[in-house]
Amino acid sequence: MKRLIIAAIATAVLAFAIYKGVIETKKAEEPTAPIAIDFVPIDLQKTRTTKAPAPIDMSKDPIKTTPKIEQTAPFESFDAVNRLSDRAKAVLTNAKVLPTDLNNEAYIEFDLATLQALKTGENFDLAIPQTTETYTAEVTNVIESANGDKSIFGKVLGVDGRMHNTVLTVGKDAIYGQFTAPSGNYVFESKGQYGWIAAKRDLYKSHIEHDVSAPQPKTDNTGDMFAPKTDG
Repeated sequence: MKRLIIAAIATAVLAFAIYKGVIETKKAEEPTAPIAIDFVPIDLQKTRTTKAPAPIDMSKDPIKTTPKIEQTAPFESFDAVNRLSDRAKAVLTNAKVLPTDLNNEAYIEFDLATLQALKTGENFDLAIPQTTETYTAEVTNVIESANGDKSIFGKVLGVDGRMHNTVLTVGKDAIYGQFTAPSGNYVFESKGQYGWIAAKRDLYKSHIEHDVSAPQPKTDNTGDMFAPKTDG
């Protein structure tokens, strides 16, 4: 019995060894795929003539570059015939034409070119900085004096639906006038393009205003029509 068992085991081991040998022989006989190798040609002549980069000369001054600064276009447009100005007070003070009795005034710059070109039937806008309002006036009459100064009369339609009067005199280098709006009567004067505007109710009684109720007729008198009126 023992001999039979031993013989069976030996037969199994022998069969396994023969099977393993056959498998390994088949693997060895399978062909191996060739590996493709690409060869890149090199231009030996070019490599011989290539020069090394020149060393940096640190003794020379470095190249200075100036940053590009975008230039802002000057502000030239007016939303009305006047606008707030940071320069007006200083200009008027230096010219010694700024009244000392002003109160709650706003300093402005006038669009002289537009005002000087106004004609009957045209419109212009005037801004009131104190109330942040802008009113549109229609020019009803323009009277020109002998020296070229213009007295411009207009009507202003207020938010209350009523018509209000305005009158201003425009000269070569000065403006003065009154503008009536629903919020009150405003007085303004300028030296050149720079001036001030204030509510008439805020001015002291001692302030001398120009008489703009009637324009000067054309005469040969070339006196200063912007000078305050005096009696006598």
